[in-house]
Amino acid sequence: MDQLLQSLTQSITSLISGSVVPSLSCLPYLGSRVQCAADSCHAIAQALPNNPSGYYWILNSTNAAVNVYCDLVRYLNGSRGWMRVAYVNMSDSNQTCPSAWTLYTPTTGVRLCGRPRGPGCFSVNYTTYGVPYSKVCGWVKGYNYNTNDGFNRYLCTSPCVYTAIDQAYLDGVSITRNSPLRQHLWSYVDATGNGANCPCYVNSAYANTVPSFVGSDYYCQGQSAGDTTNYYNYPLWGGTCSGNQGPLLHQS
Repeated sequence: MDQLLQSLTQSITSLISGSVVPSLSCLPYLGSRVQCAADSCHAIAQALPNNPSGYYWILNSTNAAVNVYCDLVRYLNGSRGWMRVAYVNMSDSNQTCPSAWTLYTPTTGVRLCGRPRGPGCFSVNYTTYGVPYSKVCGWVKGYNYNTNDGFNRYLCTSPCVYTAIDQAYLDGVSITRNSPLRQHLWSYVDATGNGANCPCYVNSAYANTVPSFVGSDYYCQGQSAGDTTNYYNYPLWGGTCSGNQGPLLHQS
C-alpha cells in the first residue's frame, strides 16, 4: 500500500429505540454535565437541536458516563448526532500521524500520513468506549504514490497468503470493526492505471479479485503509474478528479 493519507474521519451513532427521557431539570444540560449524561449523541441532537458540536457526556453499555466528541451539526446518512471515533486531519499543523504511520512532507505545506515504505499492513485501533451503535459513517482522502495493485494481491499463486481479513489483501485503506474477530465495513482501494485494474472498471480483467469478506462494499480509483512527485495534487476517493485520474468506481 503505497498511497498516502491526508485525512480520515470515522463516526458512529447510537440510534437506540426506547431511550430514557431525561428529567426536566437535566434537559437543558443534557450531555453537558456528567450527572446529565445522554443515551447518545443522537439523543442530544434531537433534544437540543441548536447545541454546537463538541465534547459531551453519554452513557456506554454499562451505564458509565464517558466523555466523547459529538458532531451535532452535520447531516450524515440522513441524521444528526454522530459520535466521533477516529479523526486525522493533517491540514492542521497541530495534528500528528497515528503511531503506526509515518509522516511524509512531499512539499511545503503538505503533510501526509502513510505506512512505512515496504510491503505489509499497518493497523490503527480506535475505541468506541463501550458505547452501543447501529451505524458507521466515515471517509478518507488518500493519494496514489508510485504504483498500486488494487485487489491484485488477492490474485496470488499457491501458496496464497493474502486471502484473509488480517492479511494484505489490497492496496488502500480498509475500515473494519471488532477485535479479534474483525468484520469488514468498507474499503478504499488504490489501483494504478487510471483505475483500469479496479474490479468494477468496464471490461476489467480483475473483476473476480474481490475477497468474499469485502463483497461490494468498496470504492476503487487510481491514477497514472509511477507518479512520485505530483501525486499530492490528485486526491482519490471523492477528491477532485483530474485528467490523469480514473473515475471513482464503486460498488455499494
